[in-house]
Amino acid sequence: MESKAFVLFSVGPVQPFIAASRTVRDLWTGSFLLAWLTRQAMEPIRKAVGPEAFVWPDLRLDPMAVGRLRAPCLPNRFLAEVPEEKAEHLAEACRQAFWTTWQEVCAAVREALETEINRHPGLVPDWQESVNRLWDAQVNSFFDVRVVVSPWSGCPAAMIEELLGPRDGSAGGVGASCPASPEDQLWTDWMQLVSVVLAAEKAIRKVTLYQPAPDGLGMYGPKCTLLGTYEQLGPSELSRSAPYWREFAERVHVKGVRVRAGERLCAVSLVKRFAWPAYFAPVMDEDPRQVRFEDTATIAAAQWLATAMPNVPAIDPQEVRQKHKEWSGRWLHWNKRDQEPDEPPCPKEVWDRIVQKRKAQGPPPSYYAILMMDGDRMGQRLRERPGREHPQRISRTLADFALHYAENTVEDHYGTLVYCGGDDLLALLPTSQVLGCASQARRKFQEVWQKEYPDCHCPTLSAGIAIVHHKEDLRFALDEARRAEKLAKHSGRDILCIRLCRRSGEHQTALCPWGFVETVQGWVEAFLPPSGSPNKLAGASDRWAYHLYQELRVLEGLPLEAMKAELRRQVDRAEEYTRKRLFGEPVKEAGKRLVAQFEAYCNGMEGRVLEDKPEKDGKLLRHFLTLCQMASFLARRREE
Repeated sequence: MESKAFVLFSVGPVQPFIAASRTVRDLWTGSFLLAWLTRQAMEPIRKAVGPEAFVWPDLRLDPMAVGRLRAPCLPNRFLAEVPEEKAEHLAEACRQAFWTTWQEVCAAVREALETEINRHPGLVPDWQESVNRLWDAQVNSFFDVRVVVSPWSGCPAAMIEELLGPRDGSAGGVGASCPASPEDQLWTDWMQLVSVVLAAEKAIRKVTLYQPAPDGLGMYGPKCTLLGTYEQLGPSELSRSAPYWREFAERVHVKGVRVRAGERLCAVSLVKRFAWPAYFAPVMDEDPRQVRFEDTATIAAAQWLATAMPNVPAIDPQEVRQKHKEWSGRWLHWNKRDQEPDEPPCPKEVWDRIVQKRKAQGPPPSYYAILMMDGDRMGQRLRERPGREHPQRISRTLADFALHYAENTVEDHYGTLVYCGGDDLLALLPTSQVLGCASQARRKFQEVWQKEYPDCHCPTLSAGIAIVHHKEDLRFALDEARRAEKLAKHSGRDILCIRLCRRSGEHQTALCPWGFVETVQGWVEAFLPPSGSPNKLAGASDRWAYHLYQELRVLEGLPLEAMKAELRRQVDRAEEYTRKRLFGEPVKEAGKRLVAQFEAYCNGMEGRVLEDKPEKDGKLLRHFLTLCQMASFLARRREE
């Protein structure tokens, strides 16, 4: 049998690169660029051995080959099985392919920017001086590429067991207990060993040799406003830097993409900002103006904009952009059509439609949601069944979900999919749609999995949702979503965590079992005005939830039955319309039904990790009432 070797490739840092974003386009471009670079790194193995060489991801469903431009679907690592005699050569070829492609992207962006800058002579000297000093040093020092080669020869089974430790026979451990041939078992142990080697190598922190040169006066420039580890380009003197970048933002653009006011960027941030129009659009023969990503204000109001009422048609930002060359979600919140002197005025026709829509539907939503979902213990899943076929089937299943279900699910809920790697997903959505989207994405994931593994328990998903104001820094919003997802993981996994970040400064966090999401979504729909109704017909009142939340400090110390009694009392005091909207007929059963929902919530939280075990009932009540308040906020979508 031909001797084989594993090649495991990984690139980072992922989160700092993607999260250093001021716009949704930045966020998407960062994800797409990493997926593209990883795909190019896979090419030497694909050409030499074939797509079947990849254990994961499944390259037979190549997202870059089928033109899935709107949703990057490749992770930042891959594992391939190659002939041993070619392994070292292919590993180095993968590394070089990554760096060559990255340099091509950087060169395309630099050339496009210099073409524009040369049209404005006042910008040229400082640009050339700083680029000559900093550009190469910055773009060559950012990424950390690790490639591990693990040949099978010379590493017998006894040595692998000694390195990995004894098998315990449990599912998900080394050599799970399902029947397997010795060859399959050894293959799986080799796969785990190469992952352990990569983890050990990553534990040794990379020391990046980044030594920026000072300017002619011995000065170093201020830091980049997106990536604070690098100096911004342009003049080093602070007094000259601000007017330089102000002029840069006003005059320099590449096919409509520009630096925003107040930004001062380093080479890596500039590459990320302009990669799509300067590099990807020509390579893929795409008009960058046709691949649009709406601003967060537009995402927050997506459902509001798409809602049509008698004599009040929907507003399509893309149609407005085609007709008037401009669209901004900020127009929705202005008091007059030329409110901001630094922004282009809203076209009168569009302004009249916005005013008409606000009168009919009420103010547009000012908050949006970021959804992050991630599979639980997927590494253990890959090792559950020995042999090559199992991880490849998992990879194929994840690719199927990412390519054929994730984007449609998000778009069905008026959202924007930023990334889906199969078991991890990042999307931006209107607040009233985010719970439904999370629940449906989980359901679709389970359906795809069960279709491939009808006799196998489906992996669980943990998710975090951040509700943020459209004016908040996108980096802050992403951090909050990531914090929520981590809390879901730390609370026992297979759960949803919601973090509401009010503009006023009050933040709330609540855990929601997946089985309880439908109940919370029902509350959201009850708090919304009836579909198609005029604004004067409102949804259910949330006063009862507000009163209960105000009493929390007292309620948390009461016996469980006393808590339930107060839940019944407050809801039964609510007006009949509210009780009917929330709990249906007969309205006299409203309090009893809320208590039943609380009991169902407690059952769903059984076994969860909460902060204070002695006060578990009080903590559960706090999370439950926080969810009640959040449901009202998700429906209102703005601070009153």
